[in-house]
Amino acid sequence: MRLCAYAAAAVVFGTLPATAEMQTLSKDTRFCPTWAEAHERTLASLNNGRPPYPVRWKGCIVLKEGTSIDVLKHDDEMTEIVVGGNHWFADE
Repeated sequence: MRLCAYAAAAVVFGTLPATAEMQTLSKDTRFCPTWAEAHERTLASLNNGRPPYPVRWKGCIVLKEGTSIDVLKHDDEMTEIVVGGNHWFADE
């Protein structure tokens, strides 16, 4: 009974990737800890890499072409992946 409660809590809080799909990256891609940071970095790249106001970046990772990743969600706005048990986001 206790195991079922833990599994249910994991699904509710999103710690288990229920619909993860393994894919391979077709190009080098930057992923950030939040979609907001990924989006802000995309906007900053349009401004020669400088944000229009002071920003404290939390830190992103760059995954190389050919890396296998678990894709949780992909649409016109974002891609959410899991790497090493952590969720990462890319702005589309």
